Amino acid sequence: DLVRSLGADEVLDYKTPDGVALKSPSGRKYDVIIHCAHNIPWSTFSANLTPKGKVVDTTPGFGTLMSVAAKKIKCSKKQLIPLFTSPKKENLDFLVELVKAGKLRPIIDSKHPLSKAENAWAKSIEGHATGKILVEP
Repeated sequence: DLVRSLGADEVLDYKTPDGVALKSPSGRKYDVIIHCAHNIPWSTFSANLTPKGKVVDTTPGFGTLMSVAAKKIKCSKKQLIPLFTSPKKENLDFLVELVKAGKLRPIIDSKHPLSKAENAWAKSIEGHATGKILVEP
């Protein structure tokens, strides 16, 4: 429900059989898949993409980079795009303005004081946070 409220056309919930199998509930193919989990191989997504579909991997690792290289060698029109971020002041200022204007709604799972940072880390390691986990001074 949360992801739908943020504008997703269709959501695969890993707690359902279709979600575990990464299979579209409607049987449709996707132009873009936002991949937010670890240790799911490219081949799992490829079958769910349109011929020119893209997977944006928000948690890229070594396997992602190897898959990107293999896709380029095969000259496939389907793309795996690793998302690397490097915060810049002007980009962060832009995001702050979007939040202030109500155009961007950050989702906060939980807040922890710095003195309890180990609780925030434990929550993060569980891998099931709905939104960001904050550690505050």
